[in-house]
Amino acid sequence: MSTVLAKNIRVARLVAAVGVAALSFGVAAHAEHSDASIAKTVVGYTDLDLSQPADVRLLYTRLQRASAQVCGDYKDLRSLAMKRAYDACYEKSLSRAVDEVNHSAVTAMFAADNRIKVAGRAAKVSANT
Repeated sequence: MSTVLAKNIRVARLVAAVGVAALSFGVAAHAEHSDASIAKTVVGYTDLDLSQPADVRLLYTRLQRASAQVCGDYKDLRSLAMKRAYDACYEKSLSRAVDEVNHSAVTAMFAADNRIKVAGRAAKVSANT
């Protein structure tokens, strides 16, 4: 299988993962809203060489932006409940996208991201203080 074809398949899986994350959280967060739409976005990275740290950072930034875009309906920072819904949607979408990329450098960047509150990270941080 060619490298370009393999990357295109990964991009397709990434889009599906982000869409599923938005759908699964959207249904739970807004069960009372029947008109909740499913947001999808495509994150391409066939132009990147993930053996290069700069390209890994660029892909991670793209994944962050895609997650923010997918979860944008929840970004009403005036409401604490909506802020929590946005944060949970964003973290879940980003986590699934990173899992779909399945590259150790991208996963390491996600693990080091202080803005993500993954279960277990709080224990790691408190153990180091």
